[in-house]
Amino acid sequence: MTIGPLEGVILQTLKKLSEITGNYGIAIILLTALIRIIILPLTIKQEKSMKKMRDIQPEIDKLREKYKDNPQEMQIKMQEIYKKNQVNPLAGCLPLFIQMCIFITLFRVLNNANSIPNDATFLWFNLKQPDALVKLPFTGIFSAINIFPLLNTVVTFFQQKMMSTGTQDSNPQMKTMLYTLPLVILVMTYNMPSGVSLYWFTSSLLAVIQQFFIMKGRNN
Repeated sequence: MTIGPLEGVILQTLKKLSEITGNYGIAIILLTALIRIIILPLTIKQEKSMKKMRDIQPEIDKLREKYKDNPQEMQIKMQEIYKKNQVNPLAGCLPLFIQMCIFITLFRVLNNANSIPNDATFLWFNLKQPDALVKLPFTGIFSAINIFPLLNTVVTFFQQKMMSTGTQDSNPQMKTMLYTLPLVILVMTYNMPSGVSLYWFTSSLLAVIQQFFIMKGRNN
């Protein structure tokens, strides 16, 4: 597998961090923290955009009710409200897009035979294999109990819960995402290399901590 430019940067960073820490798992955790720090300005911008969305949500709800039989007109009116309040509904997607790019890149790095050593471990698991704690007596996607994908599901749920506070009751899409996104993450990451799951878990956990302090600062 050919290593691309971004993959090369990630790989070299992991190697440097592993030389410092003596462990590739700790290197992944530090890499994740570094990425969260780099995209922190975007995260703050995302929070501001979501706050604006929460502020105009009552207007959006009225439009949905008024134009429920005329979707085209409803979209036009909604765009007018977004423009008037200088809100971009897609502005909050950029941090997630960056995280997904890193996620895919790290997946490719860990699947490259010449990237990190095949015996690279963290705690009890090999970083290039799923972190199976217990093998189950059947085949399929859930043929073992993999810890980090399960933890990812729980953390992602709380992350969505925090981000949708005040909107999920009036916004059916947010309420749907609250339950569907964690399940998508569970299925998507369940049998991936544990190094990727470790990255996603650490990133989600740091995101929850960031969100807590952002919301705390907003309420003070």
